[in-house]
This record gives sequence, structure tokens and C-alpha cells, in this order.
Amino acid sequence: RLPSLPASAGKQHWGNLPGAALSLAVAEAASSAKRFTLLLTADSQNAERLEQELRFFAPDLPVLHFPDWETLPYDVFSPHQDIISQRIAALYQLPQLKHGVLVVPISTALHRLAPTR
Repeated sequence: RLPSLPASAGKQHWGNLPGAALSLAVAEAASSAKRFTLLLTADSQNAERLEQELRFFAPDLPVLHFPDWETLPYDVFSPHQDIISQRIAALYQLPQLKHGVLVVPISTALHRLAPTR
């Protein structure tokens, strides 16, 4: 029996799901939900893994990944161009989507973004 997402906005914590069971549960719940879902992960590796597994379990579900910069504030080099492109693409697609999943590492969600206007 898979958990379901509530009809109204709210947060839930799902744990103790081994292997890809978490991705399967999120894919089933987000596919049946009538709204957009934010999925916060512990780190970047889990975010990438969950994104790939969600795309496998629910190929019709829009899945966006907002990656971490993977640089430190005092680093003298810029983030990789692929990371910058993926972040811009996710921010561009986000306002148009009414249904889907955005996968974000918790450390990335704590960073501020510039306002849209």
C-alpha cells in the first residue's frame, strides 16, 4: 500500500523505504496528485539518483532537478557549465508546470535566488 499526497499543500516525511521503493512511492503519489510536488533530498547524490529513478518509474511525469552549485563560496573557479545550464533550464520550466516533481538537495534549497521581477 503506497502513501498518497494530501489534497492541500503540506509537508510529509517518508522513510524506511529500501532501495528504489522511495522513488516508486513518490512516482505513484506524484502521478496521481493534481499539483506540483517539491522533493527535498539529503544530498546531491540522492537527488540525482531519485531524479533518474522517478524518470524510470513515471516516464510521463515531468521531473525537474535543481542541482547544487558544487563549489564553495571561497573557490576561485565557477561551477561547471552543465550545472549552470541545468539550473537555468529548471528555473525556466518551473512557472509553466502545474503537475510534476522538482528534486532539490536541501543544501541547495537554503540558498537564495534572485526574484523574478
